[in-house]
Amino acid sequence: MKIMLIILLIFGGMSFSSILVQAEQIQDPSLMKIVENFKPSKAILIKADRPSSAKPIQFYDFNHDGQKEIIITYEIEAKEQHSPSQFEVMILKKEKDENWRKLFDDQFQGVDLDFSGLADITGNVVKEYLWGVTIGAAAGSQLKVIHWDGISFKEIATEPYHKIDLVKGNQKLGISAWHLYIGDSYLVDVLKWNGEKLVYDQELHSTYYPIIKKFYKNKIRKFDAWYYWYCLADAQIQTNLFDEASKSIKKGKLLAKKLSMPEVVQDFNNLSKRLENKKNTGEPSDK
Repeated sequence: MKIMLIILLIFGGMSFSSILVQAEQIQDPSLMKIVENFKPSKAILIKADRPSSAKPIQFYDFNHDGQKEIIITYEIEAKEQHSPSQFEVMILKKEKDENWRKLFDDQFQGVDLDFSGLADITGNVVKEYLWGVTIGAAAGSQLKVIHWDGISFKEIATEPYHKIDLVKGNQKLGISAWHLYIGDSYLVDVLKWNGEKLVYDQELHSTYYPIIKKFYKNKIRKFDAWYYWYCLADAQIQTNLFDEASKSIKKGKLLAKKLSMPEVVQDFNNLSKRLENKKNTGEPSDK
């Protein structure tokens, strides 16, 4: 079997993900027959980059009836579809008559399938399906949160991001969305579901802050850039670490002055105003 897969890789021009699909087809031909009956003929099954456990075919019992639904992710490549490629997700359900039917499908154009996974974002015990497609290096990715309401699937939230994590807090689960700032620096929003939409959550942000801090301390250790200090100060303001934020602002502002960057110095002045406003009112002014 291994020799056959290697031969296919070398001589068949197949991608690694499609080889995994072929192997899965051999192991469970009945499953692959179901999938092939629903996906477009030119579509290629594809696994997301994240999480590492993501697969092109996933299973979850959304309605808790003992029968798991099938979640399929696939790509219609640019050579078959006007550039960029089209990434699609489909959810199939087995009915009482033993036939499968499509409950949900969605499409998004981009260059890569970045995320595909399940998480209970709304806190109602039933997990949501989350999938994110990368649009481009500068534009980043778009996350969609798909919710089962007991009758049908609905898209309840979208969120742009360049990097993303799930954040586990005290009896709640949130999303950290990293937004590209300058170079390899990011402004981070930690969000939770408030019953209507994804909103900033200070408790989850505080839980996640050590990861943000470690990221920027490692960056600064290698290259002491003002934009790292700016993003670190932003995270510290959101976490109510006022003294630390003040120190970060001073260090970043000094670097900007040395580089004769008055506009950046003004950005740090505005950040100081945000800091003072949150100290006094508990609410930050607009970024």
